[in-house]
Amino acid sequence: MIYGTFENANRYFDVLPGLERILQEAARITSQEKYGRNVYLDGEDLFQILSEYDTHAKAAGCTEAHRKYADVMCVIEGEETVCIGPTSDLRHITQPYDAGRDVLLAETEAGTSDIRLRPGAFLVLFPEDAHAPGCLAGGPCHVKKIIGKVRLREEKV
Repeated sequence: MIYGTFENANRYFDVLPGLERILQEAARITSQEKYGRNVYLDGEDLFQILSEYDTHAKAAGCTEAHRKYADVMCVIEGEETVCIGPTSDLRHITQPYDAGRDVLLAETEAGTSDIRLRPGAFLVLFPEDAHAPGCLAGGPCHVKKIIGKVRLREEKV
């Protein structure tokens, strides 16, 4: 996991090829964009999901984990909490890994670490970082967010 700001993002560009492009494109997106769509930067290898939703209580969400892609989350408007824990600690799987959708779903486990994500910051999550996004950060909030998807060179198990 990497948690940083756009100001210091260049420190991480060598860690994840494609991160620089995702963040450059995310910096151009405003809250006036059309959300609920994907923006392909390099086909299925590098793309963004423009998403908007209302935050929810931690207990009302679910945890997800991926194998083929790293997620790069950037909030454009609003704020949310992302609950994070080791994928290896997931005990209550609600949907086994689906390779076609690159997702495993589980109940959010107790003891997760909570990261508050606001505009100007970004969060990079790797396959070992199970995460429950969209959780309340204080009170209810409408969020507009970019989820960058960066295909990893090797699929993680």
